[in-house]
Amino acid sequence: MSKYQLRFLYSALLPGTGIHYSHAFILLIALIAIMATVLPTSASAENIRVSASVSSSNVMVGERFTLNIEVRSREPRSVSRPDLPDLTGFRYLSTVPRTGTSYSQVNGVPQMSYRYSYTVEATDSGAWQIPTVYIDIDGREYRTEPVTVIISTPDEDSYQRPLATRPDHPAIFLELELSEVQPVRGQQIIAEIVLYFRNTIEINTFYNLRSWQTEGFWREDLNQSQIRRPESVILGGESYRRAVLARYALFPTRSGELTVPSYAIRASVRQSGRFRNEYSTFFDGFGRQRNVDLETSPLTLSVGSLPVPPSDGQLVSALGQYTIDRTLSDDRVVLGEAVEVITDISGSGNLGMINRPSYEYPDVFDTHQPQEIIDRDEQAPRMSGIKQFRDVLIPRSAGSFTIPENTILVYNDVTRQYERHTLLELTLEVIRDPNARVTMALNNDIRLSPVRGSVTWHQEIPEPFYYTWWFWFALAVPAFLFTLGYRSYRYKLKLAGDEQFSRYERAYRQAVAALDAAAKMQEPKPVYSAVYKAVSSFITARLNLPVAGFTEEQLRNALRKRNVETPLSDRVYQLLNKCASIRYAPDPSPGDRAADLTEARKLLSELKRQL
Repeated sequence: MSKYQLRFLYSALLPGTGIHYSHAFILLIALIAIMATVLPTSASAENIRVSASVSSSNVMVGERFTLNIEVRSREPRSVSRPDLPDLTGFRYLSTVPRTGTSYSQVNGVPQMSYRYSYTVEATDSGAWQIPTVYIDIDGREYRTEPVTVIISTPDEDSYQRPLATRPDHPAIFLELELSEVQPVRGQQIIAEIVLYFRNTIEINTFYNLRSWQTEGFWREDLNQSQIRRPESVILGGESYRRAVLARYALFPTRSGELTVPSYAIRASVRQSGRFRNEYSTFFDGFGRQRNVDLETSPLTLSVGSLPVPPSDGQLVSALGQYTIDRTLSDDRVVLGEAVEVITDISGSGNLGMINRPSYEYPDVFDTHQPQEIIDRDEQAPRMSGIKQFRDVLIPRSAGSFTIPENTILVYNDVTRQYERHTLLELTLEVIRDPNARVTMALNNDIRLSPVRGSVTWHQEIPEPFYYTWWFWFALAVPAFLFTLGYRSYRYKLKLAGDEQFSRYERAYRQAVAALDAAAKMQEPKPVYSAVYKAVSSFITARLNLPVAGFTEEQLRNALRKRNVETPLSDRVYQLLNKCASIRYAPDPSPGDRAADLTEARKLLSELKRQL
């Protein structure tokens, strides 16, 4: 640097300071040295990020969580152990951290990560802060921002749920939890299959080991309802996760002691986190995944009998919380046209077991086979919806008619009392059709007039014999009989040699014969078993499917693949499903059995035309 440049820097940087310009060179060298030391350090400091985080910001008293202190930098650093602050509302279970280091590249930029993890336990409820944590990096002190954690007290209703009697609580176990342990016959019981597992365990998948046969109970699947996400619970002072795997509605069909059988699953689980702890021995090695078979304990219930009902009402086996309404499809109808008496029973309870109410109708009405419709709320956590009965009436004379008032009894399983639902009387007016046309036949005398004029006689010439009908008839009969005999011979030959064709051709006759035999049975459940076998065997034979091994849903899907109309396939599914589950239901009335047999015959006839 020349003396002229030194003088310029002197005049620019140190004007009026009294320092001779000859000393400016020394000051400039010192300034450059300071900048060379400080600037790289500042730039390097900008690449360092220090943060604090927790595994859960909402915990309960007694629950444990993880406090993570993480240092991120683009290059390796000398990082000391964090200086832990004093805590209020928490306590450290150990001040010795679990450490970890990782290296990665994001868009070509290297990234180093240093992590220190501490296990902390919540001690007091409220909103508490984990204060600033100080940490020394390359001789400089860095700090984190405070972290707020909300600590709540476990809710008695949500977290202290009744469990089966256990001397201890393993790391993972399965429970069968019932909403009612002393029900009455027909009462709805919500059965939940609940998995409990420690926070250090991750559940990957699970599946049922066997079918759940609930003998003595009518069972409805509630798994389409919204099932809550896993929640935190405290068991024996330890933190667990609670997950509802399945939900069912059970309805006991008889009184006395009934046993809800065990429920078994196989779950794929593994230990979460990178570090072993006191629960790691549950697994076959460090952090490995394994399959675990879990099973609930069977539960025995004491099912009571319903109390004696009042004598001023009609029982329809309704048990739950219901509202009942009765209306007419039309209060003014033309003579000869049909009108429907609609009964709606809506609410929650044993919806599928409710019987049709019986009403007193005037003698001028012809009654026909009623319709029964169930509109179930699949998303509800209980068995609920609307069951509708539609009685079809056809009047035979005109006038104004009244359907009397009726009282229906419903047993409320909450109040444990019978409730009376009064259905008001209905008035129906039947009129004649004013546009009907009447045809009258008049008896007039037939008058004949003589034919007058000349008469011409013609000689009749006989026609050749081959013009006569009897010639061709006599010729066609042998040909027809020969063709018929030949076709019959080929048909029998194919029946004997082609098993698939024989099965297809004989399916309808065998199914009808099975229904005729079922109609003569006295016990109801063998009747429905025979109906199920007749209809399902006919379908498998016509579709060339194996004889057995198909569920009702699979048979319905097979029919739809063969372009069978959807309403028809749905009716087949409903009948088969009713036959399959009838053993868990009360015995149906003779009228219901006759109606189901008639429905089965109609289904066979319609399926025969489409298959």
